Amino acid sequence: MSEQKKYIRNFTEEARAKQKEHLSQIRQKAMEKKREMKEITLKAKLMKLEPKIELAKQYDEYVSNRIIQPQPEPEQEEIIEVQKPKPKPKKKIIYQEVEEEEEEEQIVYVKKNKPKPQESLNSTLYKSSQETLFNRAIEERIRANLTGFYSAMLPREY
Repeated sequence: MSEQKKYIRNFTEEARAKQKEHLSQIRQKAMEKKREMKEITLKAKLMKLEPKIELAKQYDEYVSNRIIQPQPEPEQEEIIEVQKPKPKPKKKIIYQEVEEEEEEEQIVYVKKNKPKPQESLNSTLYKSSQETLFNRAIEERIRANLTGFYSAMLPREY
């Protein structure tokens, strides 16, 4: 039979004290390194926040320094009556029978179209701004859908 070897630590009290001291120094260095890493991550987070904080300060300064102009009372808006288009009169052809000697007469009623009034500048600006907002909303929806589909197609690690 083979005998199992017993490993006995042959440390003296001095060696144990040196080992404890060595381990405590390693712990202190590790704690210092950990503090340094925390500071670095905190600084990195602050670096990301700095531009936002500066923008907020600039906005606050702008709001506080802005001269408040008295708003003029709204003028009476031009009231534009929108008239429903009248139904177009149909051409009427009326035949009248007269004596045999005379021929039949045609009576035709024709309505002339009046020129349409031009739209005001305010209404055209309003319509164009509505169109641009509508187009921008559609573009944002498309962009969001495309980024969502793109991220869904990317392979993921689990």
